Amino acid sequence: MKTKKVSGLGSLIQFYKKHWVFFVGYVLLLVVKSVLGFLSAMYVANMIACIMDEGNFDRAFIYAGICLGIAVLNSLCSILNTYFFKQLENRTKIDIQQMVLKRSLDIQMKNYDSMGSGIIVTRLTSDINSLSTEFKSFTTRVIDLLQKAAYVVYIFFLNYWLGLVLVGTILLTILMSRIRLHYFNKYKPGVRKAAEKVNSKIIEVVRGVKDVKTLNCADTTLELMKQDQKVYSKRDNFEWYLGVTLSNLTSVMKHLCNFAFIALCIYFLRMESLTPLIFYTCFLYKDHMLDFAQILEDLQMNLGTANIFAERIFKLTDPTVYSVDVFGDKNIENYSGSVLFIDVCFSYGGNEDKLVLNNASFEIKPRQTVAFVGESGCGKTTIINLIAHLYYKNSGEILFDGVPIEELSRDFVKDNIAVVNQFPYIFNLSIRENFKLIKADITDEEIYDLCEKTKILEHVKSLPMGLDSVIGENGCQFSGGQKQKLCIARALARDVKILIFDEATSALDNANQMDIMKVIEDLKSTMTVILIAHRLSTITYADCIYLMKEGKVVAQGNHAELLKSNSFYKQLYNNSKKEKK
Repeated sequence: MKTKKVSGLGSLIQFYKKHWVFFVGYVLLLVVKSVLGFLSAMYVANMIACIMDEGNFDRAFIYAGICLGIAVLNSLCSILNTYFFKQLENRTKIDIQQMVLKRSLDIQMKNYDSMGSGIIVTRLTSDINSLSTEFKSFTTRVIDLLQKAAYVVYIFFLNYWLGLVLVGTILLTILMSRIRLHYFNKYKPGVRKAAEKVNSKIIEVVRGVKDVKTLNCADTTLELMKQDQKVYSKRDNFEWYLGVTLSNLTSVMKHLCNFAFIALCIYFLRMESLTPLIFYTCFLYKDHMLDFAQILEDLQMNLGTANIFAERIFKLTDPTVYSVDVFGDKNIENYSGSVLFIDVCFSYGGNEDKLVLNNASFEIKPRQTVAFVGESGCGKTTIINLIAHLYYKNSGEILFDGVPIEELSRDFVKDNIAVVNQFPYIFNLSIRENFKLIKADITDEEIYDLCEKTKILEHVKSLPMGLDSVIGENGCQFSGGQKQKLCIARALARDVKILIFDEATSALDNANQMDIMKVIEDLKSTMTVILIAHRLSTITYADCIYLMKEGKVVAQGNHAELLKSNSFYKQLYNNSKKEKK
């Protein structure tokens, strides 16, 4: 599947276009508020003129009333503007999160192995929230900029020379802001990258809190994290110090220009070419004009920051950065459940000097129960990763009913293969919702039937809320055996042709192990069952056992045959029995 490359603010605009009604309403109301702000200042000036020059207090009172009406109308516009913005913000946020998360689920597992889940979590949460904040600030400042431009025109109308001085001030301030922006764009991405690394480490520590506690490695874990925190602190401090220094230099320059403006006003007042009223009006609007440069600087900063966040978010959808899963378009009608490996080689990270599978060849026949055994690191789990199309072979062929796996469609692979891992992930939802994630239209009766097959029904019915019971974070309210049984039931919700168990009983007590072995035995002849096992006593009933060593299949047969003919298998089996004791 070819994925369109998207990145930066250009991609963000596409999402805003989808909700153009709210976008247009939001922007129009900002314009109205800007016009109201300018009119309010104009009427304040007129009111002062009526009081100071004309002594027309009645007209001054009318102008005061108009200013009050403008203030009320401005408040109403603010309320309505907030409605449009929040609708736009949250609808767009949902669309972006859905799209980016969907695309990130297509990223190949090798990318997940290298970047970790913390990066995706950070970009889909804090980065999107920051992007929304920057967008609001950006659009608000654009309108403010238009309002300040109106003040510039008005000052020129009152006094040409004062207008030129203030324009000169604006240009100098813009120059300083360009310098600040240059260094911001240079150093800010490094700060964000360092912060992302720290956030990722924090997420990993929280997720692995049990292991941190049981391994008593809190101090070393925190010390390791501290190194990344120091890098972030150093980069963040430097970026802030530099920014504050440049900002204060800009402030000093503005004060010098302000002094020049006042000196020029005094000169014109002495020459009687400037009235006190016009001086007051110019002095009143002067700060608005000087804000022009500050707003323009902030606007550029908002634009730069928003672009950084947008690029980070949409980079997850860029196939040139993170390679995506590749599928074909073929579907096999009446798929039997067979799998054939022919001289398959594979290495993680593409390092062919460290092959995990080295010309591995074997055949899994339809509706057989097949087991792969061998020492750790021999390639057992890699085989199921390749069958499930989570990773991609370096060379050789993997055939499903004679069709290469590269030619098969996503739907075919995902609908016909299910995997139950040693530590399966259970969503922190209700039992019913966990099943509906697999099969949206599953009925309660079907769930009960599946739970009965996997010997978990009695426990489910004993729960106070039955199928509505929330499982808890990673199934914390269930024992290890109960989680495995529930996950097997969940995997069976789809009518798959191949069901894979990766060390599904290795962490269980004998009673739960026997229960799950019975469940697996009951599946024989109904589907192809593939077992990865460390305890060889749990796969003695398999139709065919493949013995692996250094990435190759070195022997095959049933349990009795291998026990009789292969000394290596016999040794593994005897060791397994000792471990069980």
